[in-house]
Amino acid sequence: MPDAEQAADVVEQLEPGTPQADIPPVAVRNWQSKEPGTIVEVLDAASLSRIDGSSQALFVRYTTTDVKGSPALASGIVLFPESTNYKEGELPLVVYGHMTTGAADACAPSHSSPDSTELQKMQQGDKVARQLLGLGAVVARPDYEGIGEAGPHPYLRGDSLARSMRDMASAVANYWPEIGGSWVAAGHSEGGVAALNTGNRMLPEARGLNLVGIVSITPVTQLEKLLLIAAPLPIAGPPLNEAVALSALVLSGISTVDASFKRLLFDEGGLSERAIELWPDIERLCLADLSGKDSWGGLSPAELKGPRGNEALAEMRRSLDADDVRFLPMRRDVPIRIDAGILDAVALLPFTEQLVQTYRNSGNDVTFKRWLAAHSPTADIAASEIASWIIERFKK
Repeated sequence: MPDAEQAADVVEQLEPGTPQADIPPVAVRNWQSKEPGTIVEVLDAASLSRIDGSSQALFVRYTTTDVKGSPALASGIVLFPESTNYKEGELPLVVYGHMTTGAADACAPSHSSPDSTELQKMQQGDKVARQLLGLGAVVARPDYEGIGEAGPHPYLRGDSLARSMRDMASAVANYWPEIGGSWVAAGHSEGGVAALNTGNRMLPEARGLNLVGIVSITPVTQLEKLLLIAAPLPIAGPPLNEAVALSALVLSGISTVDASFKRLLFDEGGLSERAIELWPDIERLCLADLSGKDSWGGLSPAELKGPRGNEALAEMRRSLDADDVRFLPMRRDVPIRIDAGILDAVALLPFTEQLVQTYRNSGNDVTFKRWLAAHSPTADIAASEIASWIIERFKK
């Protein structure tokens, strides 16, 4: 358990069953002075974050660094198994990243509520987590930078996603001594992108931990092609409404790391006046509501663009392409597993197959599985096999 110095930094735990909406602001003073990857607060998670097979479900805040290099807080859930065959100090740690839910604080899975329009996606990893808990692993589920805590969310920015995963792994493993020195990064959709980015050999490793495997379920790749196919269309509504909402998240994500791109959007005619009016919705609404007709989903793709919209579109494509997972300089000593849905309309199977072949051509050990499923259900269908593969990494 935590030592006395750590315990002094942790506030009183909430009563079990406290709604996520009632989770208080951080109460720890001087958290900015803590090393990135340090737990600063532990609370009992509310009921929606608890799943069968966990002995404890805890809401945690931990220190990290934002895209500008400043100290920041991130949040997430840590689940402990009811029983395990592993010795004290050897429990496997799996950090599991969630699907795209949005960029607003209300979109954080750890802050989920019964009336959330993204509850299904927030809980999409529950089946994988249950399987892992049943095999004796600890499962940590980060919210990502800027979701649930202060700051914007750098949507699909690989280094930010990797840092959220890596710092949570360090924080959890260093706080609970029963956890061993190895971890696996796993995730679904945006979380699949996060997991793959932890294998970027140009980024630092988790402090004091050895990455022994990566699982990426329906990773988003070549998204710029999907968005640009729709870009000229003058019509709004299904099925384009979610594509427009995703475009808003992508534009927001790029603007968090590129000031010149933000100027192009707002000051130099990249976005239409209506799109600028709707911009605050990105920090207010989750993806399903962003896709509504009274928000970004009410715009046709063509209506996003201002006078210099084509330039903004070209820059968006360049930025997405540059940060795509297919160009990552992956570590070759970490095995990778990629699971794809044959019926996936977001992470298209041909693009995923190209990604797998790119990694294999670079000398990576890649296990690739196809499932008769659409984008969201793939994780559930593959859960048992994924969990078994993950646990095998800790036996090597």
